[in-house]
Amino acid sequence: MRHEVTNALRGALAVVVVLGASSALASAAKPGPRQDVPAAAEMPEPRTLEGYVEQEKEFHAFLKKNHPLFKYEQEGRLVGKYQISDREEEFVEFGGGKEYEKENNRQASITYRLGQESILDLPNRFVGSKKCGECHPVQYEKWLRSRHNLVVRFPDEVTEAPDLTKNLYGQASVLPDGITPDMVYAVIGTPRTKYGFLDAWLVRGTYHVEGGTLRDRTGTLVAGGNQSSRTWAESITPEVAKTIASYVPGFPTKLEDFGDNGSGRWGMTSYGAKNRKSMLFQPASSYCEVCHSFKFDFKSQAELLAALGNPAELRKHTINKGISCEECHGAGAHLLGARGVSESNCERCHQRFAWYKDDAAKDPKRGFNAYFKSRCPSCGTEGSQSYYTAHSDKGMRCGTCHDPHEVTANDWKDPYTVPGLKKQCQDCHKDQLAFFGKNDVHGANRCTSCHMPVMMSCENFGTIQFPDHGGFDTQRTSHIWKILVDPEAKTLNPPPGKARDDKTVPWRLAKKDGKPYLDLMWSCGRTSWGDSSLAQAGGCHSAAISKLPQELHFKSQRQIYDKVMTWQQPVKDGLKQAKGELAAARKALGAAKQPKAKLAQVQLMVNQAQEIVDAVQRDGSWGVHAPAYTLQRVKEAQLLAEGARATLSGKEKLATR
Repeated sequence: MRHEVTNALRGALAVVVVLGASSALASAAKPGPRQDVPAAAEMPEPRTLEGYVEQEKEFHAFLKKNHPLFKYEQEGRLVGKYQISDREEEFVEFGGGKEYEKENNRQASITYRLGQESILDLPNRFVGSKKCGECHPVQYEKWLRSRHNLVVRFPDEVTEAPDLTKNLYGQASVLPDGITPDMVYAVIGTPRTKYGFLDAWLVRGTYHVEGGTLRDRTGTLVAGGNQSSRTWAESITPEVAKTIASYVPGFPTKLEDFGDNGSGRWGMTSYGAKNRKSMLFQPASSYCEVCHSFKFDFKSQAELLAALGNPAELRKHTINKGISCEECHGAGAHLLGARGVSESNCERCHQRFAWYKDDAAKDPKRGFNAYFKSRCPSCGTEGSQSYYTAHSDKGMRCGTCHDPHEVTANDWKDPYTVPGLKKQCQDCHKDQLAFFGKNDVHGANRCTSCHMPVMMSCENFGTIQFPDHGGFDTQRTSHIWKILVDPEAKTLNPPPGKARDDKTVPWRLAKKDGKPYLDLMWSCGRTSWGDSSLAQAGGCHSAAISKLPQELHFKSQRQIYDKVMTWQQPVKDGLKQAKGELAAARKALGAAKQPKAKLAQVQLMVNQAQEIVDAVQRDGSWGVHAPAYTLQRVKEAQLLAEGARATLSGKEKLATR
């Protein structure tokens, strides 16, 4: 699979990271030698992208000789084919990378990126978050409570599941069949979404064992059936699935309907694998450590390789796990000389792009899109979704709203996340706040309830991804914000000219005037059990889980559009009439020969009417933010404008409104 890269091309590759650059800066800033920092002349050359790829060769070679999968294969006890996944695939080929290279004559890591240092950068120089907490206790305490700290845990730290092999949600246990905690380095995930595992050899668990255990090397190693999905196990029960299937043709209601995504147990998915057919053999260096990170204190490759297969030894050498301080601030941070605020940033894990030749041909400035695994945006695409939005154009970035230390404000065991934010929508959108404060329909909701629906998928679970119905395997909020009121236009679409079905993947974000938008189904009628807005508002208008009257269960976008039009059309018509009356009143005022007192009265009425018109236009929802209040204000503007004209003409009439 690995491409041969010429020396000339290697020389042209983009620089990814300069190892230890922060230490070099410290060396220049302080007098005298430092034992922990190499001299500038000893600093390694900047690595190219291909340098990252080449780095894991020996690690892979060791695994091919020692990982149990290959022994099961030799003995004829392997069900399903495996594909070895490496950094070439993940960093060079993914997300349209091969086509991008062909068109632009350069490699680029479009979808996945490593941080400043990898587990294969030896000796490991990390000091651990506890050390950071000695001087930064406030930030450390916030981080401890966040999901960033909990996305990688040792088996005995999964406190919500006393026995990882017993069913936790429905029929799904944390670990799949035949995988015992003593053969697992770490569990990946939290109660919000899913549980996967990294085995004792630091290989992603894309398999299970039937009729035996991995520990004893007994039974048969089988592709898939490897990841516990809370949404499927606990929420999309067979009964709920039947309800959804009543209005979503093709929705799976039986275990066998889940096909490649399924397994032998309801709620246990095949992720990074196809059930009993194929799986990725994916060492952590190729994929897992990109976002579900962990770091060691190994001093040499020999020491690292000697620990593989022994989870206790790996844990003993673990200095960090989860998205910890040094993932963003660099190894050792300023303790080892770093002076930058952030050596890495949110975009490393939350800006996964894909590149499309046809998009680039239409608009060279917008050839990138959010990365999709199937029909919903992939997890970690918050930054790529927002990249072409008006918010981004105005300079808004992750740190504008998010506190990177307190990423989780609610209890981490909840099936949804309420983020810790330092800025809310209403802090900037004052006009919208003024109207929404008068909302007699959705007043208990937040701006994000409609403008940031949970849309991203943490799975490649096409079986229950039905974007046109706003669901159902979604776990993270979208970062698009702009809602397009249209009866048919969809946010998520297959490639141009392709059918809207699960056979056509990956889908992509639609754009209008170069910017992505949210459709009404996602804003109002979605179904997601990982959506805090739905959880706190009785399911909103979801036809599957809403507690509202049946007539407010939206099964199609047309239903929502028709409802929105009952609010918007009277406002738009009334505003048009008010503008016409205002124009006529101003014309009459300019030619009027009246006493000053009367002219002043008319001018005041015109000004008041104009203020209302301007406010409604600045709000921009045309009544959706506050249906009754907005229409009332528009009628006031009409009355003022008509009254101004009547006062000037001397033909005042009794109000009939």
